[in-house]
Amino acid sequence: MAVPLPGSNIAATIFQDLQRQILKGELAAGERLPGERELAGKYNTNRNTLREAVRKLEQSRLVTVRHGQGVTVADFRRTGTMELLSPFLETAPEPAEVVQMLEDILPARLMVIEFAVRLAVRRADRRDVERLQDITELLIAAYESGDPTVVARGFQRWLDALIDASHSVAVRWIANPSLEAYRELLDRFPFLWVLDPSFPKHLREFIAACAAGDEDRAIEVTRGYYRGIDNAFFKVLNSTLLGRSSRATGGEEPGRRDK
Repeated sequence: MAVPLPGSNIAATIFQDLQRQILKGELAAGERLPGERELAGKYNTNRNTLREAVRKLEQSRLVTVRHGQGVTVADFRRTGTMELLSPFLETAPEPAEVVQMLEDILPARLMVIEFAVRLAVRRADRRDVERLQDITELLIAAYESGDPTVVARGFQRWLDALIDASHSVAVRWIANPSLEAYRELLDRFPFLWVLDPSFPKHLREFIAACAAGDEDRAIEVTRGYYRGIDNAFFKVLNSTLLGRSSRATGGEEPGRRDK
């Protein structure tokens, strides 16, 4: 590894490099990391800086640290949390595993959103609805500008407002890891955001249902939109990730046949 540039956060650089090696499988579960002296020499740093990086790995549940036994790589597929989503998607060696993970995560995300919707319709006060309406109009304007990055970031604000409107600490705690992982995911992979033509209509119909206190309609609108958008999302995902994999290996792209 190259020596970190002066002034950079060396502990963070070491953490990211070791995280990448673990997520790529270069450091396997059950494998012990080299000793402090060896690692400090490899990264041209001191032991205190190295220990800070290892603490970050331990907090991310990527390693276990036991006195007298050193640092052991954990099975992150069993111990990890949502914070690993974005770095894993960036480093995963198998595109098919990326697709499978997202296929499993998105329905779970929808369950959280639907529950937040139910509580928001029941509990939202006038200020909550007005806040959602204001963000909705800004989102629609951003959508009409055709900038997916602006829309993706604006939608994070909209989801935050929705969860606030649920007035539920439990929903907030459950949603926060997913929202943070989703935000980082879109920052790293903006092509995954799909500008669907039904987006403005969905937002307006939801606001109308919420303002009217119509819980069933709000759920119907939410469920219908997300199921449609997730199908579109997976078309983009498959063509992008699996297509890249096929071209890299000289294979045939998914869904394509030579004539």
